[in-house]
Amino acid sequence: MDFNEIPLDWLEPATLIEIKANYQNIGVLPYPEKVVLIGHKLAAGTLAPGQIVQITRGEEGIAYFGQGSIGAEMVAAFRKANKTTPFYVTALADAAGATKAAGKLTFTGTVPVATVLRFKIAGRQVRITVRATDTAAAMATALAAAINADLANVVTAAAALGVVTCTAKSGGEVGNDIVLKVDVKAQALPPSLTVAIDPMAGGAGNPLVQAALDTIANTWFTKVLTPWSDPTNMAAMAQWVADRYVATAKLDVHAFVAKNGTFGQLTTFGNLTNSPFVTAMGLKNSPTSSWNYAAAACGLAAFHLTNDPARQLRSLVLPGVEAPDEIDQFEETEQNLLLANGISTFDHLSDGTTTISRMVTTYKTSSLGIPDRAWLDIMVPATMSRIRYDWSAYISLMYPRSKLAEDDSAAAFATSYDDDGAVDTAVVTPGRMKGSWAARCKLYAKRVWIEDMQKTVKQSVFAISPDDRNRMNARQQVKIVGNLMVFASSLEFQV
Repeated sequence: MDFNEIPLDWLEPATLIEIKANYQNIGVLPYPEKVVLIGHKLAAGTLAPGQIVQITRGEEGIAYFGQGSIGAEMVAAFRKANKTTPFYVTALADAAGATKAAGKLTFTGTVPVATVLRFKIAGRQVRITVRATDTAAAMATALAAAINADLANVVTAAAALGVVTCTAKSGGEVGNDIVLKVDVKAQALPPSLTVAIDPMAGGAGNPLVQAALDTIANTWFTKVLTPWSDPTNMAAMAQWVADRYVATAKLDVHAFVAKNGTFGQLTTFGNLTNSPFVTAMGLKNSPTSSWNYAAAACGLAAFHLTNDPARQLRSLVLPGVEAPDEIDQFEETEQNLLLANGISTFDHLSDGTTTISRMVTTYKTSSLGIPDRAWLDIMVPATMSRIRYDWSAYISLMYPRSKLAEDDSAAAFATSYDDDGAVDTAVVTPGRMKGSWAARCKLYAKRVWIEDMQKTVKQSVFAISPDDRNRMNARQQVKIVGNLMVFASSLEFQV
């Protein structure tokens, strides 16, 4: 018998009973989902560099990142999509020498009667009431005042000679993703008035995410979320998540980032990385800022992939994410090409709601440059991470102090079995480890994470290393279940 607490040579009369768990029939172990946001803060934000805090409510981001900050918006967007997953934040401030993006709204003309003008500034509704006597300069002044009155807005505004100049509160390229719109869906402009828009541009010098990544290098997180989509930060993120996924680290994490852009810009964005552990996404001129729909998508993925890592996310609604105008929505052929270039895609309903179409990774080619779809869908790394975590934890629970012997050795036959066939775990053999693997695969198959369980278990190999008698080597096979992505049919009529 295998005792941890009772001495083998105890002589004093006693009844000694040690209590320990038997893990042979334990179900799939809970996955410790944990998300971290590396957010962009303003000077008013109280979160110090390197500090990591847990968020429970969406409004907490205002104090940590500052009102009107990108970080505060991302906290609110994540918590709107996901209220339960453990959520942590850390912050970066403007980089030294960063420039702030700016855009313009230029008023020309007048209104025949008093009316309400409606705008979307970085996704936030702004409205002003103008009179027939108001000049273009007066309307611009009123709009700038209304924008500045909304302290939660990520821009500030100034008016001069009928032109409203909006300037991002945060420095860097990230400000170029802010969208300025006249909300003609809610209320059209009078024919006698025009408002021309110069898109936000000129932002340069994003914070470098590497400093924050180094801070959390050895901390368990399963999802990481950032607002910065520039080449330097994308490369740093891709390398960081890859380093965490290797067997010696086993700190699996998946990154989420988004960009506002045209089809061509998003194609370029998708090809910045070739990572199974990065999900990139984008829309063209959605009123909702890119960092907010990245946060919403991350929130949905964290919740639903924890419930079932093998099930696709198609049709899930991104709360608070507005559809672009119809002219700016991508067609099916463009969506297909975006997916091929590593950009996750969205669908839009008639009421302006945005849903996930297909969530993919940026992985497109093997290390030899050969086109490869093995890691295309986010469910693949999610399922493999879940299985690896469960299997690793199960081995640690079942065989924490086991001796290792060959299947046909005397030690293997010397161990005892109870009436239920449970083996004494003081000794483990390749055959018994394979039996444990088969039992776990049966659970995975029952949850429909994998299929062809019997075939893949048969193909799995376990053996003691010929070079180290304290090491067991294994090649374990699984076949991840597919998802109904495409239904192709020939519908024929008889004549």
